Amino acid sequence: MFPIILQPTASDPTKVGTRSTFFLLLAALALIPNLLSCGNPSSPSSSSTASPANTDPITLDYATTTVDSVRRFAPGIIATAANNEFSIAFGPDGRTAYFVRRLDGQKQKIYRTDFREGQWSTPQVAPFSTDRDESPSLTPDGQTFFFGSERAISDQPNLGGFDMNIWQMQKPGDGWGPPQALPAPINAVQIAGEQWPSSNASFFYTADNERFYFSTMRRGERAIKIYETHREGTSFSPPMAIEGLFASDQYWTSSPVLSPDGQFLLFNAYDAPGGRGGEDLFVSQKVGETWSRAKPLGDQINSAAEEANPTFSRDGKYFFFARDVKSGPEAEGIWSIYYLETAYLGLDQLFD
Repeated sequence: MFPIILQPTASDPTKVGTRSTFFLLLAALALIPNLLSCGNPSSPSSSSTASPANTDPITLDYATTTVDSVRRFAPGIIATAANNEFSIAFGPDGRTAYFVRRLDGQKQKIYRTDFREGQWSTPQVAPFSTDRDESPSLTPDGQTFFFGSERAISDQPNLGGFDMNIWQMQKPGDGWGPPQALPAPINAVQIAGEQWPSSNASFFYTADNERFYFSTMRRGERAIKIYETHREGTSFSPPMAIEGLFASDQYWTSSPVLSPDGQFLLFNAYDAPGGRGGEDLFVSQKVGETWSRAKPLGDQINSAAEEANPTFSRDGKYFFFARDVKSGPEAEGIWSIYYLETAYLGLDQLFD
């Protein structure tokens, strides 16, 4: 039930659980889609669909019809019936996606697929994914790739039970450079006697390459919390917990992302008030430099199953998440990736 990494459970950390004259013309052409949208009174509000990270994003249609209700994403290609799939991320142009897949009895890996002529290509294991890897996340410029991994950090052996840490890769040319573990204070390798989820972290997110969000249970604490940190040269500032999302800090919160307009913080929470039980998705509204009390995304997203890993397409048009569906009360669930057009989330209306 660790929502950051989606795979370990309290009883078995190896299994899936809750968890960017001529220039003026270009500018005018870029406004046409927005003008057309404003002229369509039947369209839902799209105030939360403009991405601050991409000043001129490429709009892509991942579906041939309006996605006004939740459905599985690219069924049979990305969302399959036999495998666990979760935690999707997109390159800056929206034409490349990375997601996590766990084949039966194997460690999960990060897969890559490309959007060509209206179809996603057959996913392939990314060359860098050589261990138990998950939680892909790219900076808006596509030059840095973050992911979580169980792989060992050189000269920092894990002395605890199960340890995931955050790694990054830079893009010096056409391909990714070698993975490097993030330094402290982001990563904290387990010490002797320490057990999951203490000191585990795998998801690292930014919308502007300056302010970063992640979640972890700090050593000696009893809850997984969402933290904010800022880039300081090659390292990061001391992480500060985001407080006040719930009346009590006992609830485990993880996988934080911002809405395309930056006004909402979406995340997982476990057994939190207003949810459907187990892992559910919640949202908090920006109030000055702080965040409001969180509200559940509602029954359109949350269900009797488990939901986790919220994210958005690069152009902000689509909202994605993972859902764990069980075939029966005693059956082990299968995680799949689902999506919905962001306009139908109604984020503004939740806080009216």
